[in-house]
Amino acid sequence: MTDDQLKIGDAVAPDAPAAVRAGRVLFKLRGLVPVPFVILLLLFADPRPWSWAVGLPLILLGEAGRIWGVGYTGGATRARDLRAKVLCTRGPFAYVRNPLYLFNAVIVLGTVVIGAWWPLIAFQPLFYLVYYYLIVRYEEQFLFAEFGEDYKPYAAAVRRLLPRLTPYPAKSGREFRLRDALRNERPTITGQVVILTGLTVVDIVLAAHDAGGLGELLLRLLT
Repeated sequence: MTDDQLKIGDAVAPDAPAAVRAGRVLFKLRGLVPVPFVILLLLFADPRPWSWAVGLPLILLGEAGRIWGVGYTGGATRARDLRAKVLCTRGPFAYVRNPLYLFNAVIVLGTVVIGAWWPLIAFQPLFYLVYYYLIVRYEEQFLFAEFGEDYKPYAAAVRRLLPRLTPYPAKSGREFRLRDALRNERPTITGQVVILTGLTVVDIVLAAHDAGGLGELLLRLLT
């Protein structure tokens, strides 16, 4: 990647739309954004059998989708700055331009459903819809600049987050590599296992104390 290309991926023009500037900030903070939600989830979660039955399959579906996508992109999606050697239109990218964000949203939804705290179930999907839209706007400026003539027809034919029914016909990018996918997905899988372990512990503790959430239990213990 040239210095000019790195500048395009790491900065925005002064007259760039507000959505693009906000997307740049959120892109840099994307590893920290989930933290407050995880804390709220663990404090107010009240897992039930139905919530595990609904939420866990959603998480598995989302993670399977991420492995499918990362198998085509490799570790570039985990970089702190925007980078891409080739435009990937294979695998899930043939159906939707941002499949990893779409599958992330499925994982998030499954996780908050397990927690069974309705305010978070209602709010978090709306937040992530806006959050990913802003990041996508920022990423698109780089992709248009980097892949111009190849990206324009792709962007016109394949939507941001709503999958099309048939695959995009022009294929570019590398073939699927399962070993790379599993290696690059290790942080995501590990993080999700930690959260699910936390929810399991919360479930056990609440059942033992007949409480409706850790917040309620803490108040009970302090008063």
